[in-house]
Amino acid sequence: MKKIITVLLFFLFVLSFNVSVRAADQSSGNPSTVDIVEDVLWIRPLGFGKLILKAAAFVVVLPVALPLNKVNEVTEFLIKDPYTFAVERPLGEM
Repeated sequence: MKKIITVLLFFLFVLSFNVSVRAADQSSGNPSTVDIVEDVLWIRPLGFGKLILKAAAFVVVLPVALPLNKVNEVTEFLIKDPYTFAVERPLGEM
């Protein structure tokens, strides 16, 4: 079980670098069919996973952010940005 988790984390780590390179490659305004399929099969599910992890981090960080009056910044970084990436952006746009 530990080996499977290690391999899965390794591939997710490698894919995270490919996402950044692929996003920088986007030059035209209209995404291709390949871009849309990649978005639906890989990018969106990873984005939802990122949203869930950052929501859990938000719960952990909130007691520290409250006395510092940084709740708005923390909310934007840990909740709004991942939500926008995973849910609101058009298909195929990175």
